[in-house]
Amino acid sequence: MDKKEILDCLSEKKRLTAPVATAENNVRAAESNYEKARKKWKWGIVISIVFLILYILFFLSGDRELFYFDEHHVLQAGGLGGIILFGGILFLLLYVKSLLYTTPAEKKLVEAQNILRQEKNKPDYINGSKNFPAKFYNYSDLFRLWNIINEGRAESLKEAYNLLETQQFQQDQMAIQEDIRRLQQETATSSKINAAASVVTAYNTAKTARRLR
Repeated sequence: MDKKEILDCLSEKKRLTAPVATAENNVRAAESNYEKARKKWKWGIVISIVFLILYILFFLSGDRELFYFDEHHVLQAGGLGGIILFGGILFLLLYVKSLLYTTPAEKKLVEAQNILRQEKNKPDYINGSKNFPAKFYNYSDLFRLWNIINEGRAESLKEAYNLLETQQFQQDQMAIQEDIRRLQQETATSSKINAAASVVTAYNTAKTARRLR
């Protein structure tokens, strides 16, 4: 095929894959919203769980009080009171999160996935993939292949495939480096939370010991 024929072929395949690309974008957006919904109030829930476990331990160690005033006349939660307080907070957070965020986001994600499935099952889309590399049969790669041919960086589809593969490999390496950076940040954040929890545990253990003397 000459340059015009190649460009026409790629343009037609771009047209066939455009609805799928739109549906895929909608799925990604729905997945992003769902992940945000799942992470909503994440640290509040984690902290509530930590305190709930601590107060369960205090309760099992003999602290059966609800609430009381310490020697400085400051209201404190006993073992039973802490369980009720943080158990209630945890339940409320999870219930409201599910009602307002997680469940609606999951519903939209399922709808977007169904639309994508329908687009991929259309005969025109399926027929357009015949005699064409499956890994390049998507709007993004077809757009880039079209530009490579149009700009004269390759004279055949095979040359364009090789050039695009090289570009994608370089992008994958950059993505791996970004994932490593995010993992390091997540690890650092988790370490800070664990350190804070250790301080709280030490304080409450000492408080319980003083009251049981």
